[in-house]
Amino acid sequence: MRRLLGKLIPRSTGGRWAAGLGVVGVIAVGTYLVFFVFAFHLYFVDEVVDEEAPEFAVEADIDELISEALETGPVATTAAVSGSTEPADDAEGPAEDQSMSVGEHDVESDGSTESDDGSEAAEPAGSGETEATAESDASSGSDGSGGSTESAESGDSAEAAESGESEAADDQGVRVAYVGSFGPRSHPAEGTAVVLTDGTQTFLRFDDDFATDNGPDLNVYLHTAGPDASVDDLVGDFIDLGDLKGNIGAQNFVIPGDVDLDRYSTVSVWCVRFRVVFGTAELAPMN
Repeated sequence: MRRLLGKLIPRSTGGRWAAGLGVVGVIAVGTYLVFFVFAFHLYFVDEVVDEEAPEFAVEADIDELISEALETGPVATTAAVSGSTEPADDAEGPAEDQSMSVGEHDVESDGSTESDDGSEAAEPAGSGETEATAESDASSGSDGSGGSTESAESGDSAEAAESGESEAADDQGVRVAYVGSFGPRSHPAEGTAVVLTDGTQTFLRFDDDFATDNGPDLNVYLHTAGPDASVDDLVGDFIDLGDLKGNIGAQNFVIPGDVDLDRYSTVSVWCVRFRVVFGTAELAPMN
C-alpha cells in the first residue's frame, strides 16, 4: 500500500504542477490578447489631448478664423452669393426704364423729332454754334485738362497697385480652406475638422469638440471615396496622415503639399489592425 501511495503521490504532485502551469499559460495568453491585441481596456480609457493651433509664418488668430468659417459655412456662403445676385437683376429693370424715359424727353426737347411721313424736321437754330462750342470744348479739354486726366490715370494705377498688393497679402495669409463635421460609422464620432493653409503649409485640424471611442492602432486617413463608402472602397485610394493623437480633443496633422483635397475629401479615423472605420467627415471647400 505504501509503495502504491509512494508511486501515486509524486505523479499527482507532478500533475498538479502541470495543471498549474497550464492555467498560468492560459492566463498569460488571454492577458496578451486582451491588452495587446484587442486592447479592450482602451475602450474604457479616454486619451484626451489639447494641442495648440498650428504655427504659420504669418501670425493669425486660428480660433477666430475657425469660428468665422463655422458661422459662414460653405453652404451659407453659396446662398449669400446667389442671394446678392437677384437684387442686382431687379435693379437693372428700373434703370433701363428710366433711361428710355429720359431719352424720349431729350428728343422732345431738342425739337428734332421725325414727322409722320418719315421726314426729319429742321434742326433748331443755333445747332451749328452748339457744335462749334463742343469742338472748342473738346480741344480745350485736350490741352487744358490734360494734367487732370493724367492725374486721374495715375490715381487709378495707384489704386490698382494697392489692390494687387492687398490680394497678394491675402494669398499669403492664413485661411480656412475646407470644413467638415464628423459622423459615426462603426463607433460614435463627432466634432469639427478644418483645413488651414497659408499657401505654403497645410494642416488638418480636429477642433476641441472632436470625440470618438478609443481603440487600438487608430490612424487618420484621407480618402477619395465618400464618407458613406464601404471599407473596400475607402482603402482603395487613401493617404495616411499618421496616428490619432487622442480620441478626445484638438490635434493637428500635416497634409503634404502635393495632396489634392478636392479628390481626397473624406477624413476617417481608421483602425488599421482590424480594418474598422470609427468615424468619417466630408471636407467641403469654403467659397
